Amino acid sequence: MIIKQILNNNVVISSRDDKEIIVVGKGIGFNGKVNEEIDEAKVEKTFVLQNQNNIDGSMMNLLEAIPYEIVKFGIKATDYIIRCSHKKISDRILIPLIDHIYSCLQRYEQGVSFDNTLAPNVSFLYHDEYKIATDVVDMLNSDFNTEVDRGEATFITLHIVNAQMDTDIEDVYKTTDIVNTSVKTVEEYFNISLSSNDLNFIRFITHLQFFAKRMVKNTMLDEDLDLDMNKHINVKYANEYACAKLIGEKIQEKYGYQIEPNEYTYLTIHIARLLR
Repeated sequence: MIIKQILNNNVVISSRDDKEIIVVGKGIGFNGKVNEEIDEAKVEKTFVLQNQNNIDGSMMNLLEAIPYEIVKFGIKATDYIIRCSHKKISDRILIPLIDHIYSCLQRYEQGVSFDNTLAPNVSFLYHDEYKIATDVVDMLNSDFNTEVDRGEATFITLHIVNAQMDTDIEDVYKTTDIVNTSVKTVEEYFNISLSSNDLNFIRFITHLQFFAKRMVKNTMLDEDLDLDMNKHINVKYANEYACAKLIGEKIQEKYGYQIEPNEYTYLTIHIARLLR
């Protein structure tokens, strides 16, 4: 392997089988030069990059600022996530995950924790990814001799889901938050506690996921209900419709999304089914 680019003293870019790879090893880039052979004895870890656009100035700046041990752990965690996931994981997860782990350890040292209101629904919506994420937190605590709260698995889960969708993590967060807001609004409006084991709840969550993705992607329902049908359903299920409107108001207030009448009608139907 030869050096194609030096990110810092401990991380360089090389290639293997026509694919660019990150090569990690203590001092592997120190006094190195482009096109020189990499000292194989210093290689501790390699990571294949499928997307060459990931190698840019922001990556170099980030990796330069983060301690070597954390970069190495991030690559180890990424390898584990890719190996355990049943879905294809984009290599885009690597740098955000390293950055998150670095921030996580800084917060731990400062005794600061994030608001984790999304946790219950994240673990339900993305059960398999959440299990992998909790393993990563356990690995983190073991490798760094820390006691980082398992609640961090919520945010690592979102990074995994983001890498599966190969989209912006902000969209994943918004989607999850819209689902979470909708569930909480129903529980508060009708003064009930919803059970994740109930079939209608699972159907409701499924509808909410598609509903939230349509909001985030600004796409509308293809099916168009006539005005009489909308009016009939919304009058028949007046309380459920009022709850749906409240959900819409909260989403619009927070994210500015405009919700179409058909969306309210279908949301009303699903809330009515859920309450039965």
